[in-house]
Amino acid sequence: MSASMTDVAKLAGVSPRTVSNVVNDFVHVRDTTRQRVLAAIDELGYRPNISARRLRQGRTRILGFAVPELSQPYFAELSELVEIAAQKRGYTVIATQTGGIRENEVRALRDLGSHIVDGLVFSPMSMEQDELYRTPPSVPTVLIGEQISSSRYTNIAIDNVAATADITRHLLERGHRRIATLGAYHSDVYRSSRLRFSGYRQALDDAGVPFDPDLVLYTDRFGRQAGLEGIVQAWQGGTRFDALVCFTDLLAFGAIRAFANLGVRIPDDVAIASIDDVQEAEFSVPSLTTIAPNKQAIADQAVDSLLALLDDNDLEPTNVDIDYELIVRESSGRN
Repeated sequence: MSASMTDVAKLAGVSPRTVSNVVNDFVHVRDTTRQRVLAAIDELGYRPNISARRLRQGRTRILGFAVPELSQPYFAELSELVEIAAQKRGYTVIATQTGGIRENEVRALRDLGSHIVDGLVFSPMSMEQDELYRTPPSVPTVLIGEQISSSRYTNIAIDNVAATADITRHLLERGHRRIATLGAYHSDVYRSSRLRFSGYRQALDDAGVPFDPDLVLYTDRFGRQAGLEGIVQAWQGGTRFDALVCFTDLLAFGAIRAFANLGVRIPDDVAIASIDDVQEAEFSVPSLTTIAPNKQAIADQAVDSLLALLDDNDLEPTNVDIDYELIVRESSGRN
């Protein structure tokens, strides 16, 4: 049988009310008493009844974090930062992954908040704005990423058009003119892909470089294997280019492996630049030139915006642009 609050109170020599005050982090508890209660909780393995606490207080001090894939380095790194940001503000985070599948995203919005979380940080991949409006979240929700730009929800993201234009411009400034792009989708479902493709086109247009549709390498995924397969298919099909803009670092890592297998030198034969700046980018061979979104700022802003909504659900939603930085490494050739 699991320990109860009364069991903890008896072991610590305090009242159940004092145990409740400690569990709920009330400030008016003497330090020595708090430590005694915490020691009793630890010894007995007591776990508070979160559902009952929510009924009494309306808060569990738990936030949800729903992303496409926690195995992707970008989301894994962001998840850690969100958890740290929440902990600093007295909250715990429950992370879940949707696989980027529309039905799972709908389920996360509908079900996660109905159980134990006070609010949700949500990164949709397949869901579009109209569907979000038809499936309103059951708790206050903040969006991260660029898939949905909504006037009804606070959304936190970098400017993906500007970011992709910057990495394309970086390659243009190094003298490249046949610049391919890897990560465009045939479908219009993925807004992030559309925005990044738009930035690529914008930089070419600004530089007066003609757009060549043969240099658009489509993919249906954003992972390493998709990057490898996309390059092998293009190269074996006779498509040649002197630089490559990848829409994610994972695509770039796959491209680097493909070129190594093909005997193509980076950056001497083909320069590569991408977006995300996951930790692996610094250690790949060659190291990867990439756009580094300020992930710390994304995490802090997401948690702060969500907590503000919890305090005032009538707050006006805002679109928050997060800063980013171009990190120049070996894959595009250092000056």
